[in-house]
Amino acid sequence: MPLVKRIWDLMDPNVETITPETPLKEACAILTGQTREKKGNLGLVVKRSSGEYLGLLTTKDILKYAIYLYNKAMREGKKEDWATQIRDYCKDESLITVNDIIVHNEVFVRPNQNLFEVIQIMDNHDLEVMPVVDTGKIIGMIRSADILGEIARSIL
Repeated sequence: MPLVKRIWDLMDPNVETITPETPLKEACAILTGQTREKKGNLGLVVKRSSGEYLGLLTTKDILKYAIYLYNKAMREGKKEDWATQIRDYCKDESLITVNDIIVHNEVFVRPNQNLFEVIQIMDNHDLEVMPVVDTGKIIGMIRSADILGEIARSIL
């Protein structure tokens, strides 16, 4: 029965972390897999240099920011599209950092939680990926696709 499995059975212990000062351009490259052979992530853990967890930066957060830039350009009567706005902002990488976009989110799961509990948390917070925290440290990530895969394996 898949929903009684625990998160530690499915989580990915390889966590990609960035700092709030990371340029948006670099975060986008990591999320889309442009910086390595591995396919991109749905989210990156944002931590201070001290190791303090601040939240998660997701592809959805960046897309929402793109919408914000587009709407801002339209309100200002600019003819450029959102892609031009983002390109112009990103020419100087110091202009947009992860800190400008991150949603500080203290939602996380523990490794001993069962899959059903995590599905409910993901649904309640509209998340596709969540950090797994044990004794105050991030030890992995769990994605909704990982949980769906486990459910599919058990019924096929």
